[in-house]
Amino acid sequence: MSLDLLPHFFFALSDGGRLRYAQLAPPSNPRGTVLVVPGAREFIEKKYAEVGRPLLDRGFRVIIVEPRGQGLSSRFLSDGMRQRGHIDDFATYISDLRAFHADVVAPGLTEPLIVHGHSLGAHILLRWLAEDQPKVAGAFVTSPMLAMLGMAAQVATYGLSWINVHLFSHETSYAPMQHDFGGEDLVFANNPLTHDETRFKILEDYFTTHPDLAAGGVTWGWMLAALRSMHEANTWPYWTRVKLPVLALLGDQDIVTPSAEISPYLNQIPRVRTHIISGARHDLMSETDSMRTEAWGHIDEFLKMIMQES
Repeated sequence: MSLDLLPHFFFALSDGGRLRYAQLAPPSNPRGTVLVVPGAREFIEKKYAEVGRPLLDRGFRVIIVEPRGQGLSSRFLSDGMRQRGHIDDFATYISDLRAFHADVVAPGLTEPLIVHGHSLGAHILLRWLAEDQPKVAGAFVTSPMLAMLGMAAQVATYGLSWINVHLFSHETSYAPMQHDFGGEDLVFANNPLTHDETRFKILEDYFTTHPDLAAGGVTWGWMLAALRSMHEANTWPYWTRVKLPVLALLGDQDIVTPSAEISPYLNQIPRVRTHIISGARHDLMSETDSMRTEAWGHIDEFLKMIMQES
């Protein structure tokens, strides 16, 4: 497998930051456009292998954009802290996506526009859809980050995060069990992401070949911002504002964003279709071929419906 970077561009943000993105076109006239927002630590080349190439094969134009803090998009911290996943407010993610859509996606768009996000990327996309209600025909998401812990644990984590950020000024310090990429991140056995060893190694292979892509765990500041964003979005009737059709694919072995925790919030979206992939862990589109085949079966059915409605 080639570890070369795909041809890409940079979108300049108003505050001086930038987003790396790729635009990929099928050989013939596209059926529509799919905007892809990766999950935490992910980057264009990983999402191209998982969803970009299959969508091109299905005749769609594909745009993949890396959120700030990962890939080759701007990082919020530099030098020895570059790998730390950090942000002060998730509103920045949403604002970045809003600007990217207006200036890159919308001009010359081949409709219909469909969006896809995984985990953090799904959270950003769904919040943007709820906030702006843009002209989007449908969304399919995997393991959306709508909740990460049980309610009691989430409240406790919020309290610890608040104390570390506001009392001890540890906002840029790693949260417990978070660190630069390495250590247990390299151990396939009992990992929480995938059962497929080859796809599991994609992060390590790319991070070794392109060190500037490397991303570690998250800071206390990121954790506090994430919990605040989930609390805001999970407060009724926020998710009812997502009016378009949504396909949600979840793994029943996902311990990062457990299906039992996120399903009550997903079910508040009026036109949601949720499917549980048996045996799948968190990184569903990096799972084994059989699980990916099942997932693509649901995606193809969803895309067919969207195209018929458009």
